Amino acid sequence: MVRLTAFICLVAALLTLGCNGARETDEVTFVVSVGIDAAPGGQVNVTYRVVKPSATGGEGGKGSSEASQAITITAPSLAVARDLLNSQVARAPSLSHVKVFVIGEELARKGLGEAIGPLPRFREFRGSMYIHIVDGTTAEKVIRANKPVVEKLPTRWVEGTMGSAGETGYYLRTFLHDFLVRLKAGSGSPYAALVGINSGTGEARLSGQPAAGEKTGEYLAGGIGTRGGNPVQMIGTALFRGDKLVGKLTSEETRMLAMLTGDFRRGYITIQDPLQSKSGVNIHLRPGRRPKIDVDIVDGQMIIGIDIMLEGEVTSIASGINYENPEYNQKLEEQISAVVRADMAKMLRYTQQVGSDPADIGKYLRPRFRTYEEFRRFDFTAKYETAQVDVKVSTQVRRTALMQKTSPIRDRH
Repeated sequence: MVRLTAFICLVAALLTLGCNGARETDEVTFVVSVGIDAAPGGQVNVTYRVVKPSATGGEGGKGSSEASQAITITAPSLAVARDLLNSQVARAPSLSHVKVFVIGEELARKGLGEAIGPLPRFREFRGSMYIHIVDGTTAEKVIRANKPVVEKLPTRWVEGTMGSAGETGYYLRTFLHDFLVRLKAGSGSPYAALVGINSGTGEARLSGQPAAGEKTGEYLAGGIGTRGGNPVQMIGTALFRGDKLVGKLTSEETRMLAMLTGDFRRGYITIQDPLQSKSGVNIHLRPGRRPKIDVDIVDGQMIIGIDIMLEGEVTSIASGINYENPEYNQKLEEQISAVVRADMAKMLRYTQQVGSDPADIGKYLRPRFRTYEEFRRFDFTAKYETAQVDVKVSTQVRRTALMQKTSPIRDRH
């Protein structure tokens, strides 16, 4: 009996060895990003960003003008496109290093269920991959245009940009796993960061009017006025209803969403000077606490109550008015609260119009139902579109940076 047990253990150990599928590095082509666009005849254009061996040190590390190359293939599906890629690069494609899926706007509006739904079945595709939606152009153009200034590989640019999303709140990280979970859940609509291509002329394209009392412009991807640098920009949020793209949030609207989801860490805002409307006051905002959200049903109508608390630090007062004074300080706090309240209300109204719940308001309502099936029958999306939303914002300006008292500039005209 002991010998039989030992024999079984030996056989099991041999059968579970993990090296039977190993490949040498010079036999593999590493794909680091994938772009998907709609193509005629129900097909898709799949763009692969393939890393050259010199970029990873596999073949000397010198003599290459670019670290990677973009290849576009037209195929009926992602699986077929992967096999066709093998004929193009003459090495076995490996997608285990893919960092981001970039999806064209046309395909996103048609629906992503067939495009990304099967991805969890493949061992190479991980749930930690990012999802980006293209604004105003195609995924192929974005992948080809993405030429980072600091980083060597475009994927390092993606990782760095996504890692610093909380620094501004102008875009949000979306992992493949989170996107797929929201597709199947009873509440909480999928969303993803927007990417676009800037014209490079320095001309800005505003995508929305600022709220009353605010001087900060609102942008979508590709709309920031820049000259030089990487033409690819990431700003704004793509909203989904089911698997279809139904709307877009601007930079400021995305920041409001980040406040609701608890993903906002800090960011600057320029508001109108409460006592001198032609001037502006710069404030460094941060959350004072987690947002409080309460959802109730009264006479068949959903009532959503939102309570936001912010802390601010004064970084610039163009008018020279002493807002460090407690009397003036209160006016400043009220101005900040009014601006954020207006932006928050505008963002929520828009999500109601398109029938998308990116803030996952539904999760605050689920505890009021006995079973999950009962909640599904409630038809949350229809109730959300007609819900009454009450937003409360309070702000405390706790700091004034390194200046304790502001005084005006002499002889200024």
